[in-house]
Amino acid sequence: MDRPTLNPRALEAYLRFSYPVGEPMLPGDAPFRYPEIRFSFDPERSKEDYLRDLNRLLDDMLEEERQCCDAAFLSSGVDSSLLAFGIRAKQTFSIAYDEDAFDESGEALQAARELGSEHHVLRVGPADFFDAVGEALACRRAPTGDASYIALFLLAREAARFTDAVCSGEGPDEMFCGYPCYSSYFDDPREDYWVSVNSIMDIGEVPDLPDYGGDGFLKMNAFDLTRWMQGNNRPNLSAAARGAGVEIRTPYMRQDLLDFVLTLPVRYKADRNMGKLLFREAAQRYVGPEIAFREKRGFPVPVRKWMRIEPYQTQILDALTGSLARDTLACADTEGILRAFYADGDDGVWKQIWEMFALIRWLETLPF
Repeated sequence: MDRPTLNPRALEAYLRFSYPVGEPMLPGDAPFRYPEIRFSFDPERSKEDYLRDLNRLLDDMLEEERQCCDAAFLSSGVDSSLLAFGIRAKQTFSIAYDEDAFDESGEALQAARELGSEHHVLRVGPADFFDAVGEALACRRAPTGDASYIALFLLAREAARFTDAVCSGEGPDEMFCGYPCYSSYFDDPREDYWVSVNSIMDIGEVPDLPDYGGDGFLKMNAFDLTRWMQGNNRPNLSAAARGAGVEIRTPYMRQDLLDFVLTLPVRYKADRNMGKLLFREAAQRYVGPEIAFREKRGFPVPVRKWMRIEPYQTQILDALTGSLARDTLACADTEGILRAFYADGDDGVWKQIWEMFALIRWLETLPF
């Protein structure tokens, strides 16, 4: 059977943002409908009022989660640490890399010792990562160029060896504006700032967002709360859980917490120095100030380095110069991008190469 024709709008959206952003990629798939985001701020409310309400919401969230789950993914950051300490996790799971700039396992181990959990560390190298790409992407109905998804899949598979359910700290970065781009916005406060920080390639149309009074910060927050969190992160979690055979719970992604952050003024979310400002203040009750105000590192993967070593460089070049890539990626300058990365040493295009490689690997897994 011939491979299906991809929706060209979905393909362009994928190449711009690393996921299809609501457009159905395959024939017969329904478009993804995003929730409407409406911000509403009360100028009479004080910071103490907001902090009191947030503390109550977090207490309720953690109390409910303790009844359901006693295992958690644990990185070095405030989100997963608050969750692990808050539910009093008996088992915790983290990833380790040999590359120091990407490895958070030492800080995670320290947190696990303070917590007293049985801590599991999965050491991942390039062979483990690239060997899992096809299996991980086969679990998704649409592709993703988010390299951290492969690491999530591997960690979920490890957790499945020890537990039936594990908590993930996904959510606060989108809700409380924890990504570095939110702090950078204050030095470049353009209405379309969200487009530049989210675009991997300048291809296709930019999705419509409400005007939000021309406020670029709110547009970026709305984009993350809808397109990124709902269109990429949730499908990643669902696919990893399904593929690994473990329930991945997302306690932060609850409606009452979302309703709260839509009322939270920008000044309590981020400034030039840091994001998740009010959330970090609340987190101190559970993890102390050192973890609560630790610089965000995300869920980094050394894939940019691994893409230049063998046999993975050859795998990528073979995938992106073959007939499937030529037919699929006609709208992208694949040859020029490969030359920039491999011949000219331009690290700035690694995400473009990875998302194209992931797309081709995903297509190869389709049962057609």
